[in-house]
Amino acid sequence: MEKNPREIVKELVSQYISAKPKRITLKLDWSDKRSLINLQGDGLNETAEYSETINFTSFAHGVIEAYKGAYGELREIPISFRETVYRSDKLVIDLYPTGSAGIFDIFVDYIQNKVR
Repeated sequence: MEKNPREIVKELVSQYISAKPKRITLKLDWSDKRSLINLQGDGLNETAEYSETINFTSFAHGVIEAYKGAYGELREIPISFRETVYRSDKLVIDLYPTGSAGIFDIFVDYIQNKVR
């Protein structure tokens, strides 16, 4: 039985979550009906290719579920029609489908324990 796209994304992100990716991008190749997921951060630049189309909703949910598994509950903060932020005391995840057709970027900012 094939895994659903959300589970595929969740498993991929979970593999690299300890490397603290700062940007996770889904790029759809409409002509070949395939998906590329790229994870970037300090010393991290990994791309996985899938032979099926992963929709934006499955991508976003898979990323959020992976982070919830690693960091606990996240508060959802709607910013605009297209943008949503998820936040905890350890990180901020900004979901923003860019203006480029077929590209969805998720930006992750890790909050350092700052002494005030």
